[in-house]
Amino acid sequence: MEKLLKFLKNRWFLLGISFLSFIYVYFLGTIVLRTFDSYLEIENFSAMMVSYVFVNFIFGVLMFFTRKQIPTVITALIIPVESLILMIVGFGQWYIIIPPVIVSAVIFLSCGVGESCKTVMGTLLLIMFVAGGLAYSVMSSYFGISVRFVATDMFTDQDQDIDFSTRSMNYLVTEDGKYRLVYYAEQKDEHLVTSYYVEEAFKDKEYPFAVFRRTFGCRRVLVTAYERDVNPHWISNDKLSIDGITLTVEEIFAPKDNEGEETGSGEETKKPSQTAAATTTAAKTEAGGGE
Repeated sequence: MEKLLKFLKNRWFLLGISFLSFIYVYFLGTIVLRTFDSYLEIENFSAMMVSYVFVNFIFGVLMFFTRKQIPTVITALIIPVESLILMIVGFGQWYIIIPPVIVSAVIFLSCGVGESCKTVMGTLLLIMFVAGGLAYSVMSSYFGISVRFVATDMFTDQDQDIDFSTRSMNYLVTEDGKYRLVYYAEQKDEHLVTSYYVEEAFKDKEYPFAVFRRTFGCRRVLVTAYERDVNPHWISNDKLSIDGITLTVEEIFAPKDNEGEETGSGEETKKPSQTAAATTTAAKTEAGGGE
């Protein structure tokens, strides 16, 4: 028993184990990315939570056991920042946020950094957590702006401030499983409307008991009155028919600058995606006049 304890306390053994903490940095970074760019669809909530908490607990124990080692100290300074980002991009999904936040706080406070450094960095991190949470709450509650909306608009030129609580689970998926049509029933300007989006299903990430459905970079193809039947269906793996309009995947995901070509008279030639936009406007008018 004494030999075992002596071996476990060996500095080289502890140093070797401490490098495993970098796996947690990668793990938490992956959770942050998936929470930002995907919709978490849980198949078995209890099993998923047990597994998720267990993974966080195991890494927490390993890092606490090696808290004086340099790799763990480095990890202890990184994971609070990742937890802050996770809180911002996944605000409201507390079952995903709380376990890493607890692990980050415990490891940061117990790591082998001087008390002065802990005080300064701890204060900064606390301010970042509070300020970040307040800023996100104000932006989302009063201005209706989310981090996802800003990033999507910046990188894809698409306005996609999606409310996942209105997402329908009745997906229309192509035969090859690469693309998925999803609709959201939303309240806009006192009218109930349905927004249709095409998502890149081949970018989904499957994990035990849960699937991250890729939503970042999806394209909105139609917004219409909720009760209106637009008969959406996939004609083929790369052609979608919706509201009497046929759109190809290439047209749907084409950058805005490539959606129209100038004619000799200086006017743009409308492509199906632009026709869909016109249909959207007409549908909104119909929704407004239907009252």
